[in-house]
Amino acid sequence: MRWNGFWIYQIKSGIEREITMHGTYIGNDKMLVKLAYNAFLTISSKDLSVMPLLVSTGIFEAPLTKFFLTNVKPGNVVVDIGTNVGYFTVLASKLVGDQGRVIGFEANPELVLNVKDNLAMNWTTENTKIINKAVYSQNTVLNFRTSEKFHAYSSIHEKPKDENLVDNYSLIEVNAVTLDSELQDIEFIDLLKIDIEGGEYHAFLGMMGLIERKRIKRITFEWNRPMLGDEAEKFLRLISDILNRLSGRLYLIDQEGNTDPTTLKEISSVEFYPFALIEF
Repeated sequence: MRWNGFWIYQIKSGIEREITMHGTYIGNDKMLVKLAYNAFLTISSKDLSVMPLLVSTGIFEAPLTKFFLTNVKPGNVVVDIGTNVGYFTVLASKLVGDQGRVIGFEANPELVLNVKDNLAMNWTTENTKIINKAVYSQNTVLNFRTSEKFHAYSSIHEKPKDENLVDNYSLIEVNAVTLDSELQDIEFIDLLKIDIEGGEYHAFLGMMGLIERKRIKRITFEWNRPMLGDEAEKFLRLISDILNRLSGRLYLIDQEGNTDPTTLKEISSVEFYPFALIEF
């Protein structure tokens, strides 16, 4: 095996195969990744949740990535709840262009610094604002659990025990806000993406004013029963109310980024589904 930039040449069964790698170590516990959508990211080399997939493929959550590429247009307003290192934030920033706007929320202050570096590296700082706050059902201060090894698992909730998932968590205090209060000056949101590891129920509660005033067109969210815990059934009832009372339509985002009509019963029949969509 020999290393040459982003390429690894591997001998297997007497045949030399060329394998494209999308990341390389640049020091200071950082990987530089060339993304499939023609951008760059830096990400911690210690992260085991998002980093391995980005380095090996250049893409994360392909269905949602394809949905963004198809549906986010120049001039749109996109809100990214749970930016992590900024994969979807940078993508949205590139797609909305100079006339659009992106607002990202991330509770973990270390990741906020990473997101800002990644925006600067891609020359997409002017149309994007990153807010170092958790999104919740009220304006308050919360205990936030930051993961040492799996950064995408950081959450206000405790992850269910798994003997094969060895990790350490640190508790930090974070400011939390409702979207109704934080985004009250935004006239219309074309797409709002939520991925906050079980915090979705409280995030929805805190933006019901925006939803009821029809100021959001689309919301993508994750159904994660284990992380929602005892809030899972309350979350289902809230989504049901949104669909029935406010004429929302529920979809699955398929592998090609297309939308297929679905029902709450279908989604809730599985423990986890990462690509649900409500459209108004």
